[in-house]
This record gives sequence, structure tokens and C-alpha cells, in this order.
Amino acid sequence: MVTGRHRLSLRIWVMGLISMVASAAAVAEEVPNPNDVIYIEEHWELTVGGPEIDRCAPQVSLVMSPTGGMEALHFVFLLNHSTSPTFVAGGLQMQCWNGDELIYTANSNKTDLLSYDNETVSWVQKLSIRDNRVCFDVDDGVSSTWGNFGNGDGLIMWTGYNMERLNDYRPAVSIGESGITFAGNRVSSLVLKKLVWKTADGTSNELVAPIDIDTDIDP
Repeated sequence: MVTGRHRLSLRIWVMGLISMVASAAAVAEEVPNPNDVIYIEEHWELTVGGPEIDRCAPQVSLVMSPTGGMEALHFVFLLNHSTSPTFVAGGLQMQCWNGDELIYTANSNKTDLLSYDNETVSWVQKLSIRDNRVCFDVDDGVSSTWGNFGNGDGLIMWTGYNMERLNDYRPAVSIGESGITFAGNRVSSLVLKKLVWKTADGTSNELVAPIDIDTDIDP
């Protein structure tokens, strides 16, 4: 349970993180700049208390946006379920959205349901600019249920959206929009452990400040 003190710490951490990213990314819109952010990693860790296979519990949803919000281009990563074109229990699915419009989806070939008590699942979500196009990728996944995932099992999206920089990315969007969408009582923690971003001049920046996302308790 996130207390008032922890929520205050979260807000302070987020504002500090936004300031750091913005400082690295504050450039003129039309002029290429070595401080342009072109690559971002979010390192996540999910700890499952006791899954319930018959109810496909828990279900987890992560959001990452290159545009600084949900009104335009953003990505969703679903664990232990998929929702498009219809709901399917188990597995992993990526979704690309433009506001409220679902553009396309990509599914991993890992389709099992979470089934191990006290299982820890870790993975890295990546945004990058490649040939002036936005790419969303999930890599370095480790779990008992799905084994290793990402790195070639379908969890990558090459979009047709032209973008030269990721300066509008805001970690507060990921933190605020991600969480347990069903059976939060089956989850011990969902933690954004580390943020990494790289600029056009090759500089790599890293911030390690684990934030436990509030898991809403429901039956």
C-alpha cells in the first residue's frame, strides 16, 4: 500500500526525473541537437504473490509514450492477457495507440498463464528512433512462466510515425498510467527500477530510483 509519505516521495522523484530528462532534451524544435533524446529504457520488475489460473489473475498493463501523454501516439504492454481482437487469457501483447484509436498489435509466442507463487518477472521496455521512425521494443524478459522473452519473439513494433527525437517523453506518464488492471491483491509489487536515456551525441544517462507502483486491491 502506498502511503501519503510514499506518494509525496513519488511526486518528488517524478518531478526531479522530469527535470533531468528535460534538461538533457531542451532544444529548438527544428534544429538537430546533440542533446536530443533518441533512446529510452524503462526497467520493470513484477513480483506475483499468488496467481489464480482459473481467473487469469493477475493482469498487468504498462504504458510508455513518446509524446508525453495519452492523447497521441503511445504504447501498451500487457502481461498475462491480451485484449485485441478479443480477450485471451495468458501470454504477452503489445499495442500501438493514437489517442483512443488502436492502430495495431503484436503478440509474443509465449502464451502461458502466470502460475508460480512468488514469481518475479523482469523486463526492459525501450523507445528508440530508427531512420526517423519510432520503435517500441520489449527485451531481456526473465520469468518462470514464460522463460526468457523479448529479443526476437515478436515483442517489437516498427511504427510508420516519423519522429526525430524523444524529448517529449515523460516518466510520469508511465508511472501514472501503468498498473494492475485485475486482481491487484495477487501482486506483491510492480516496480520501475531504473531509467536509461541516450542522446544524439552518444551520451548515456542512468537513474536508479525504484518506484513501487500502487497496486489497487480488488477481489
